[in-house]
Order: sequence, then C-alpha cells, then structure tokens
Amino acid sequence: MTTEPQTTSHARFRRQRLNLVTLDSLRLHSMWPFKKRTVTTPKMAPAEPILYRQLDITESFDDNLGLTPDDWIPTVPLNKATSNARAMGLPSADASEEEIYEVASKLSQVRESIPIPNDGVYCPICHIANIDLAKLRTPCPKCGRVLLKFGWD
Repeated sequence: MTTEPQTTSHARFRRQRLNLVTLDSLRLHSMWPFKKRTVTTPKMAPAEPILYRQLDITESFDDNLGLTPDDWIPTVPLNKATSNARAMGLPSADASEEEIYEVASKLSQVRESIPIPNDGVYCPICHIANIDLAKLRTPCPKCGRVLLKFGWD
C-alpha cells in the first residue's frame, strides 16, 4: 500500500516538473526580443579552373633583371604550348584575339588586387612585356590595347 501512493506522488511530481519546463521554455521564446536570423547561403559563381595567373611567360627565369623601363622583351603564349589549354583555364590555341584579351584581362584583375613586388606589364596579343609597372593600363606600343599586369616569377 505504501508503494502505490509513492508511485502516484512521484508520477504527479514528474508531470508537474515537465509542465514547468515546458512553461519556462514557452516564456523564454515568447519574451525573446530578437527575431531569429535566417542564414542564406551565398550563390557561388560557376567555377572555372584558374591554374595560371597570366597567359604568357618569358623564355627563362630572371629575364627581367637586365631590363630597363624602356626595354620590351618577347613573351611566349602558354596556350600554344599546352596540349589541353581549356582544361587549364587558358583560351584554346585557335582562340580569337578578343577571347584571349578577355581572359588575360580577368587574370590581370586578380593579379592587380594583390601587391606583388617586381611585377611588370605585358600585352597578351603582341606577346611583349616590360618591367615598368607604371605602364599598367596604358596603351600597348604595338596594338594600342591596354597593358595588363605581368609577373616575372
């Protein structure tokens, strides 16, 4: 007989405790002065592989060391020397000058956002480079297109 009243009182106590917890949680939610922020995931741009920072290179390393700001050096287009240029983020070997310049300009914008010492300028159409960064965004001496940022490293 003594066990039954304990079970009943214990069950009543658990119900009361559960009601209090529920009541407290309702009070907290209704009293919270801030709205719950919804998290939105940013939309990602289509990923294009960028494996190169520019479209041209020079014949060898340190070609820039002996140059003056008036000297221009020939460059070599990477897309002509790469078997699968598109997969490497380069324009195809038979791409138009407009397509080549558009890709080179995008790569130059990325490079321009980072201050890199000893960078120079180049024209991806005429395949020439110069060490003078002050010439950046000025007309190419051969074709008149705007010169882009070029890395010697």
